[in-house]
Parts: sequence; structure tokens; C-alpha cells
Amino acid sequence: MIDIHTHLLPEFDDGPKDLDETRKMLALAEKDGTTEVVLTSHILNPSDHEREDEILEKFELVKQVIRKDGRSLEIYLGGEIYVHPETKLDRVFSTFNNNKKYALVEFGMRQIPEFVPKILFDWLMEGYKPIIAHPERVLPIMKNPSYAYKFVQMGAALQLNAGSLLGVFGDSAKKCAHELIEHKLVHFIASDGHDTNSRSISLRKVYQSMVIKYGEPLVKTLMEDNPKRAIRGEELIREEPIPFEEDEVRPTRWKALKRKLRFLREP
Repeated sequence: MIDIHTHLLPEFDDGPKDLDETRKMLALAEKDGTTEVVLTSHILNPSDHEREDEILEKFELVKQVIRKDGRSLEIYLGGEIYVHPETKLDRVFSTFNNNKKYALVEFGMRQIPEFVPKILFDWLMEGYKPIIAHPERVLPIMKNPSYAYKFVQMGAALQLNAGSLLGVFGDSAKKCAHELIEHKLVHFIASDGHDTNSRSISLRKVYQSMVIKYGEPLVKTLMEDNPKRAIRGEELIREEPIPFEEDEVRPTRWKALKRKLRFLREP
């Protein structure tokens, strides 16, 4: 398994509090069957983009721990980039392994700001491939998953959290996660691991659960093949997404979505 969303840098965000906790997370990931990991610390505001030297220093510390402990894990640098109107993808940590292509991005859980579709579209036109982190936990998408469909139609990819599929974040997030899979909108499943307990880096349980429900070929695509392709800057395996029926009881939200994405229909 290859995990493209983890918080492993010590003393940086809400992940491990020190290098010893990072070591424990690495041990769990390897024991669980993970072979490659992208370290995607939160880059929440413009000032975090100026912490590149600190991020590179801590990334080197993690590599040293892996060598010292004799682990076979391969690690790559990335970031979980919070989208602001002025966000640029021009740092070493902005894209996976600095491949200048795949970037893990997020926005608020309670709303999708008006500027987000335009920024994603601009990045796509520049050759970037934004991967939207945990869309199943975003309230507007939970209420109306057609948002997710529109983002995928634009060219963005979606990454689900393992915990959502297992019910860790509640029934609504779990239901939305499975709906997105069933509509062929999901391209990755990752841990979003912050620790070894409540936000575990473990992926084995969700892999086994998803194989039973959806079959091994799909799960292998979402947890091995597409993660490998994203790290290497290659095209993802995608299926034709299945649109959601327009919800007659929520016409206002649907019209608002169309307004937000109307630039896609303009010449």
C-alpha cells in the first residue's frame, strides 16, 4: 500500500509531538504493509509557505530515523495545501516529490469558498493536478455530492480518508465516502494519519474492508496504482464518473453550484 496523505513531521502541525512519536508511526505503517509514504504537513496560511527550510530539515530527520531503524519505507515530501486566493504551488513541498504536478489541497469543512473552483481551474490550466483531500468530510459535499462530481469533471482528483470509510468521522462522512466510490469519483484512499491511535496511520483494516465490499482490483487502484502514479507524476487511472441526479428538494444549492462553476461552460 502507498499512503499519499500523512502527518509525520515532528513538532510541525497537529501530527506527532516529537521524533519518537514519528518513529512509532513509521513502525506501525511498515508493520501494517505500507511501503511508500508521502509526508503532507498542513500548510494552512501564507506564512506556512515561508517555512520551507524548517520542513526540509524535519524531513531529513525523518529520513535519518528510517535509516537508523533499518526500515524499508520510501518517503516523499509533499504538503496538504489550504487553498487561499493567493496560494501558489511553487515550493518544494507544494507537489508530491516536487514533481510539479500532483498537489494535495484542502478547503474549509463547513463551506466551499467562492474562489476555490476558479483557483483549481487555473492550476489545471497551468499543468497541475489538484487532489482534493477528504471531500467526504466537507459539509456542502456531504449534503450535495454533486459538488464532488463537478470538481472531478474539471479534472481534479479526490482522496478519501480511511477513517471515513470505517465510520471514524461519523455516519454522514461514511455514507458520503461510499457514495463517491459508487459514483466512480474517487482516485485515492489514504490514512490522513496523525498518530497511532485516534487518527491512525494504519491502512490494513480499510484495505481488507474495501476488498470485501468492492473487490481487490478497485482497491489496488486506489491504494497502490494511483498513489504510485501520483508520486511519479504520471496520469491516473480514472473511470467515467457517474453523475448524481439533480436533487429536486435542494434547487437553491444546485443553482448556487452552477453559478460557482459557470466559467466551465463559458467559451
